[in-house]
Amino acid sequence: MGREWLWWLSQFALAAAVAVVSSFVTKDVPISILYGLFVGTVFFILREHRIVSTKFEQHVDELEDKALDLPPTLRHKKDVDPYLQQLVRAYKNETYRLAKEAAEGEVLIKARALPNIAMELIKLARSGDELFATNYGVMFDTPQGDAVRQLVFDQAAKGVHITRVFIEGFTATSDDKKRLREEMDRQKEHIHVRFTKESRLPPEARNNSLILFGRYAAHANYVKLSGISKGQLVDEIRINTHPDELAQAKEMAETIIKLSEEYK
Repeated sequence: MGREWLWWLSQFALAAAVAVVSSFVTKDVPISILYGLFVGTVFFILREHRIVSTKFEQHVDELEDKALDLPPTLRHKKDVDPYLQQLVRAYKNETYRLAKEAAEGEVLIKARALPNIAMELIKLARSGDELFATNYGVMFDTPQGDAVRQLVFDQAAKGVHITRVFIEGFTATSDDKKRLREEMDRQKEHIHVRFTKESRLPPEARNNSLILFGRYAAHANYVKLSGISKGQLVDEIRINTHPDELAQAKEMAETIIKLSEEYK
């Protein structure tokens, strides 16, 4: 039986129940029938209103997507990842905001920092999931870094299996190395912490990564400028959900783990 028939059956049952109850209260069968018909009519109108509103919203979304030249597959494919759809909607809304501000002669460009995306992905993990991350020891001495750290601890307490590999960069100073070990000491009591040097890793593994096995693989690339330590300035963040990319990310994570050592 389809959903449409189930809905009509449920409304008939509701109207009949109202009519029966009304007959006991009013002792008037015609009035009871009218009560039942009234309730059924109200729910029918509400349902039709919801259907029309949904279709109207979908039509508006399609017009907006066409105006922004977004691929129609994004609207109709059911296998597009929900989080990626959420990112597209967020940037679409950001485009509208910029257009309004440009009309007034001034625009505010907001940088979507790595910690924000990292926290969104970490929140998607559920008990039993495996989360793998690499980090050069940067960011954790900032308010955003404190928030990411605490979220990681909270998720670990809920049953998410988290492994973080800290990487000592080529240009790490004595202060950088000291801060790196201090951060590893903070985290080792809550998650699996490992350590390696950048020189041990293949070039494609020398970045900050966050992998939720089987679901997401995020890699951050950085602008390399003189005087700015690695990881301070994010150039781009790539998020993959394709099965082949996820399989490659898992292989890379396993390679990094083999080239690192447990930190105790």
